[in-house]
Amino acid sequence: MAEEKLTKKEKKELRRLEWREIAKKEQRNAQIKKYSIWAGAVAVIVLIIAGLLMLVSSPSLTGTSQNANVAPVSAKDITNKESGAKVTLIEYSDFQCPACATYHPVVKQLLEEYKDKIYFVYRIFPLTNIHPNAKISSRAAYAAYKQNKFFEMQDLLFINQKDWADEQDPSGIFMDYGRELKLDVKKFLGDMNSDEAKKYVDTSENQALSEGINSTPTFILNNVKIKNPAGYDEFKKLIENELNKTQ
Repeated sequence: MAEEKLTKKEKKELRRLEWREIAKKEQRNAQIKKYSIWAGAVAVIVLIIAGLLMLVSSPSLTGTSQNANVAPVSAKDITNKESGAKVTLIEYSDFQCPACATYHPVVKQLLEEYKDKIYFVYRIFPLTNIHPNAKISSRAAYAAYKQNKFFEMQDLLFINQKDWADEQDPSGIFMDYGRELKLDVKKFLGDMNSDEAKKYVDTSENQALSEGINSTPTFILNNVKIKNPAGYDEFKKLIENELNKTQ
């Protein structure tokens, strides 16, 4: 009986040892699986970080992209001066565009600081699908251009954008701007509603569309489309880079 009892104990102990080994094996497999999952997650994180670093160093985030396929500057363009400056900056803009109004003082400050070093070209691009007064404000600016007061009218349109943007007919407000600029108001009104002004604005719009321009403001710096700078300092850095290239 003692031998039989001893045998049962041995069998019981043996089973206990076997279950222990099975438990250890399952624990090891679970740890291996856990480590594999963590290793995979780390690999994914590394790839994401590497991708972000590539994007940060890419030209589109540093401010530039490939050469822009836009029409060369011509006598039909509205410019701030005669050509010959080291840097040419083209802006496609919509007078009713809030973002354009935000960038306006930045561009104006740059033009004042660099004066004869920047050849600025303003190209009208009314986003008529979202801005119902984009075209009439463009025609008002063109009418002021006919009396050599385009940039003065540009200032008033952007500074006071909220006053006329939602008006059913902002013509009266634009007439007040004309008086403020001491324009020939009768001529200004005639030019604003003329076929010439309508044709100029429509042609400018169609040209921008044909060039693949799809948002405002869009800036072309020395024939390179740039990512809109975050502010004055970033914009200034891009200008300085171009000036250093041409020295």
